[in-house]
Amino acid sequence: MNRQIKRIIGFLGLGTAGMLSSCSQLFSEKLPHETTPSFVLMETNSERVLRAQNANERRPVGMLANIATAVVAIDWKTQKNISLDTLLTVPSIACRWPETNLLHLRPGDRISLRDALHSTLMWDDSAAATTLAVACGSTLNPADPADSFLQEMNKLATAIGMTQTTFKGVNGAVRSTACARDIALLGMYAIQKPLVQTICSKPTYTATVHAPTGARNVVIQNTNQMLGNHGVDGVRSAASASAGFCTVASAKRSSYKTLNTAKDKPATYAQRLLLVILGMPSAATRDTAAARLLSDGWTEWEGWYNSLTPQTKSPENMFIRLPK
Repeated sequence: MNRQIKRIIGFLGLGTAGMLSSCSQLFSEKLPHETTPSFVLMETNSERVLRAQNANERRPVGMLANIATAVVAIDWKTQKNISLDTLLTVPSIACRWPETNLLHLRPGDRISLRDALHSTLMWDDSAAATTLAVACGSTLNPADPADSFLQEMNKLATAIGMTQTTFKGVNGAVRSTACARDIALLGMYAIQKPLVQTICSKPTYTATVHAPTGARNVVIQNTNQMLGNHGVDGVRSAASASAGFCTVASAKRSSYKTLNTAKDKPATYAQRLLLVILGMPSAATRDTAAARLLSDGWTEWEGWYNSLTPQTKSPENMFIRLPK
C-alpha cells in the first residue's frame, strides 16, 4: 500500500466533520428504503477531510463498483504488459444483465481492452465490466475466472483499507456494499492511474464492437454531469434503484507556489478535491449538492491553508506526493 493511502486511512478514520449548511436540505432528503445520504469531501494533496456525513455507513454503491473492476483490470494490464488494442471475447455471463448491457454485446463478440475500460468507467455498463473481469480472471483461474477476479477486487479493498466494503460481483449490477469513506479510498487509488484520469475526463467516446456480422460503432456518453464544472475532470457518477444517485468527483485547480523550507527555494504543488456522494434521491439533487460542496469546499480549504504559517505550509509538514 502506498504511503499516501495509509495516511488518508488515518484521516478518514477520525470521524466526520459538520455538514455544509447550504446542503442541509438536500442531504435530509431520503430514498424510501434508505437513510440520509452519505458524503466525504477532501483535498487529496493536503489529505485534509473538509466535510463528511454518515461517512462510515455501509450502503449499496451500484455501478461505483465498476471503478474497482477497472482499476484491478488496469493493474493486470500493467503487470502482464497487455496492449490496450487487445481484443477480448465477450463471455455468455456478460449478457446476464440486459438492462445494463449498454453496448448490446452478445456472446462471442469482441471488444478491445481500451473500449471495455471506457464503457466500464464512463457509464453504467455491466457487460463490458464482466468482459474485463473474465479476460483477467482467466489468467488466474481458467476454471472460474469471474470468481477469481472478484477475489482480486476484495483483496484490493482490504489492501487500501476499505473496511466496510464487500464486493459481491465483478460489476455494479450485482449489489455490493461500501461506505463513503471506503469509496473515497477507492477514488484516491483510482485517480493515481493516468489511464483512469484520461478515460473519465472524456465527455464522449466511440467504442467498436466486432460481431460475426461485422463491426459497429457505439457512442458512449459519460454519465458524470459534473465534468467541466468546479474543476471536475473525473471520476464517475452512477444510479440504481438500491444505491440511489451517487458520484465520485475529482476536481483540479491550478497549481500554486510555496516555499520548500527543506531546500529553501520555491516549489509548485497541485490542488485537487475528491468528493464522494452516496444515496441521493435524484440526479438533480446529487449534482446540485456536488456543485455546492465543491464550491464551498474550495473556499474552506483556501481559508484553512491561508491561516497556516510559512513553516506549516511547507511540503514536509503538509504534503505526501502522489507516485509518478
